[in-house]
Amino acid sequence: MPAIDDEKTLTEQPLRRKISDICVDRVVTTLPMDKISDVAKKMTEYKVSSVVVKAINEKPVGIITEQDMVRKILSKDKPDLNLRAHQVMSANLVTVRPEDFTYQALLMMVKHNISHVVVTNENDVLLGILTIRDLIKNRNSGALSIVRQIEKKNSFGELALVINEVDQVQQALLSERAYASEICALITELYDRITRRVIEIAENNLFEEGWGPPPVKYCFISMGSAGRKEQFLRTDQDNGIIFEDCHEAKAELAANYFMALGKRIVAGLEECGFKRCPGEVMADNPRWCLPLSMWKNNIKRWVDTMDGKDIRNMTIFLDYRFVSGEENLCKELKFFTSKLFHEAKHALLFMAEDDLNHRVPMNIFGQIITSKEDGKRNIINLKSAVMVHMVDCIRLFALREGILETNTFERIRRLKDLSTFKPDDAEALETAYEALLMFRIKNGIEYLKKGSTPENTIAIDRLGKRDTARLKKALNTVNHLQTLTAHTFHVHKA
Repeated sequence: MPAIDDEKTLTEQPLRRKISDICVDRVVTTLPMDKISDVAKKMTEYKVSSVVVKAINEKPVGIITEQDMVRKILSKDKPDLNLRAHQVMSANLVTVRPEDFTYQALLMMVKHNISHVVVTNENDVLLGILTIRDLIKNRNSGALSIVRQIEKKNSFGELALVINEVDQVQQALLSERAYASEICALITELYDRITRRVIEIAENNLFEEGWGPPPVKYCFISMGSAGRKEQFLRTDQDNGIIFEDCHEAKAELAANYFMALGKRIVAGLEECGFKRCPGEVMADNPRWCLPLSMWKNNIKRWVDTMDGKDIRNMTIFLDYRFVSGEENLCKELKFFTSKLFHEAKHALLFMAEDDLNHRVPMNIFGQIITSKEDGKRNIINLKSAVMVHMVDCIRLFALREGILETNTFERIRRLKDLSTFKPDDAEALETAYEALLMFRIKNGIEYLKKGSTPENTIAIDRLGKRDTARLKKALNTVNHLQTLTAHTFHVHKA
């Protein structure tokens, strides 16, 4: 990966945009002696999540956020709406200059665990405000701040220390009401950068041990949720290595080198908090560390036989995407896979049947069917009982149309562009997937705050009316998608 300070990278990277390019210059302000009830009215009227408190000389002296209102006012037994702004505001303002880069703003947010920074000029006069969500809208501009730290790390142990900052960014995004798709976009970028640095460290370690450089070109791929750019928490690893075919004399050397590299990469990612895959779908497994020709042979064999194990392997593999190395190897395999599935209609039929053997947990009256798991009652597994059906069905349509994108949102948009999905259906699918992802993100972060391992189950009786209605609507949409899949691929729906 090129150095961040490389001139070409700086000129092409949108991550290097100036704060003045994206900050909001119409800042909602209040005076220190204004009543907090009036501040609340301003927040509602202007639909903002913060109000800057400024003095008569136009210099900001504090900020009042929604979190301040909840923590200092609404959480009290007897909320005092006559308090003045200066009594509620956070006085330790973090400020940036309009000529600063956006990555510097995010670094401030991560360091101070805040969601807003105030933009001032050299005389400390208020010019604007910038939130984490503004940074995300700026095409992932927040990623560079943590990337600069990542690139300074020279061991897996040092790199693992950065992970906590990624968690803080994710929590800040959630509190800032960023969309689930925006959160996944940023976290994917950060995890990819961490993965690339793990690969660089692993290569360096092998070189120092006398293995030399990679004997042939190769690429590292992510699969599963990471391949779909939908990994918001550090889930199990799903990855592999594709390397160039070479003559027989060099083949054994290449195989040994990349197995050694795969073991170090998987171990490095594990040290950074990415658990090993229970099914061993990882680059340290000879079945997932292969020359390009053997990858092609395996995929063709899966399509030809289509037994249960092959289908499971394919549902993980088919969301693969390039992460590091020689991208053309991944592209060549992508085109091979796309062509193969375009010609093998029976494979799509088998995969459709496999998904439609299970339905979303709703009865004929539109009520959610809950289950009991690990002593917990009235729960639903968002991942295995609901989201897997969206992923599987949308992937089927994407394979049929030769769509190479792996992200579920991107696939839906491409299918709409091709008129495979009607605009209303596409919008409903995006809304449903956004809602389901957000449920999982919120649920996962709650587990992290408690110091527990995140789970995919959600307790229905703990949801409010609005969230219950959103969940039901999402389940109805997935049910409709399964019906559409059954009609399109001419298979029976359970």
